[in-house]
Amino acid sequence: MTNIQTLQTDILVLGSGGAGLFAALHAHQANPDLHITIAVKGLLGKCGCTRMVQGGYNVALAEGDSVERHFMDTIEGGKWLSDQELAWTLVTKSVERIRELENELGCFFDRNPDGTIHQKAFAGQTFDRTVHKGDLTGIEIINRLAEQVWARGIHRLEEHRAIELIKSKDGKAL
Repeated sequence: MTNIQTLQTDILVLGSGGAGLFAALHAHQANPDLHITIAVKGLLGKCGCTRMVQGGYNVALAEGDSVERHFMDTIEGGKWLSDQELAWTLVTKSVERIRELENELGCFFDRNPDGTIHQKAFAGQTFDRTVHKGDLTGIEIINRLAEQVWARGIHRLEEHRAIELIKSKDGKAL
């Protein structure tokens, strides 16, 4: 018989990539009294897809560029198969996220000689949009997010995998 362990938490975040760590940090910012737990399949800051990002983070910052153009590049690059509402959210929030990464979380991205963020070309873009830290962009982002998670005392379950969610009688996840 398997011994089931239970854990009490207000919010359980499955995964410690960029989205998971941002979710935990934003929940903590909204209510620091919440008990937030991140379940990580490996070690926090050392696993996941975001950490493997080399290219960068696409955002419309350049003079003459716009979120509308970024949106169209995204939709056209996806051969019109993308969820357009989700794509719009992605491109409109990317400006906010890049500012948050730099100004609140301490990420350092490559710069132009005039001090502006350097953006490089990437496939399917009509403007150079890719913000980067050399070829280590994902490591830079994850390291800064992980530092903030540790600093706030957000609980971690490392080397844990979510296999199945236990549901209540009405079918909702517990």
